[in-house]
Amino acid sequence: MKKTILLSGVLMFLFACGKKEKARNELETQNQELLSQMETDTDLDKKELKKLVFKNLDDIKDSEELNLPLLSKVASNLKIKYSNIKINETSSINYNDKTAFFVLTIVEQNKKVSKPDGYENLGNYLQRKYLFVNRESGDIIAEEFDDNLGYYHNEAIRFSKSHILKDLVYLNENTPAIGFYTEASARSRIALYSEQKFTLLTLAGTEIKKVLYEYPIRLTNGDSNGSGTYQIETLETGMSLGDHKTNGFFDLIVTKNFTYEEAVEDSLEYEMEESRELKTKKESEKLKFNGKEYAFHRDDRHRFLE
Repeated sequence: MKKTILLSGVLMFLFACGKKEKARNELETQNQELLSQMETDTDLDKKELKKLVFKNLDDIKDSEELNLPLLSKVASNLKIKYSNIKINETSSINYNDKTAFFVLTIVEQNKKVSKPDGYENLGNYLQRKYLFVNRESGDIIAEEFDDNLGYYHNEAIRFSKSHILKDLVYLNENTPAIGFYTEASARSRIALYSEQKFTLLTLAGTEIKKVLYEYPIRLTNGDSNGSGTYQIETLETGMSLGDHKTNGFFDLIVTKNFTYEEAVEDSLEYEMEESRELKTKKESEKLKFNGKEYAFHRDDRHRFLE
């Protein structure tokens, strides 16, 4: 009898130990799963709240998304001809699971303006339009023309395709913004001018908010004789999000690199020898959100050119 009771006690003890061990293993498994989930969430946060917008212009990666079937629906909803959209100057990106964003270049053929003596044909007019649309139906959520980027095909100053950044820019934990840049340039061998301007915009209900508009991220000025002698000053920038917030949005930190280059070709006629000079200067600027936009003072001062 005693042996039976002793054996039963041993079995009960082993059973209890087994249950504790099983519980301990289950708890460790749950803790490991929780830790893994926390690490995953942290990785997602790091990805979404990445502070670097771009280190320099060569570092920028453009969005390669362009949903042509969706664009066809958009054209129909806008009541414009699909053939009037300049596809190679149109960009898009998915804003979220339900919404896409487009920068359209729309060509108005042979635009005419009224004159006292009749109409004047000014040629093809290219317009830039911003659109948020439903990703399934192509229904328009918000739309806006940008008159600053409209131009006639024969004008001296032209605008490039608006290039959308591949990654969204998170202005805080919950507000994604779309960043894109557009280049304006002069068609001249003598006057050297080009400028790339950067814009950040968000969707607020059915309204497009340009929180940063046409900030110069690259600027080139100078002149040339067209055959090897020139003076040129170039501004290139980098942009990142600071740790501090103003009115709910992270401050924008802009690094500025100014480069001046002067080159002279050999010339027996003018008794000049070939030479080259290079100068650099670095500056920085902090842009704060004032509740409506990242306001900035446009600085067109040359650092080297007179």
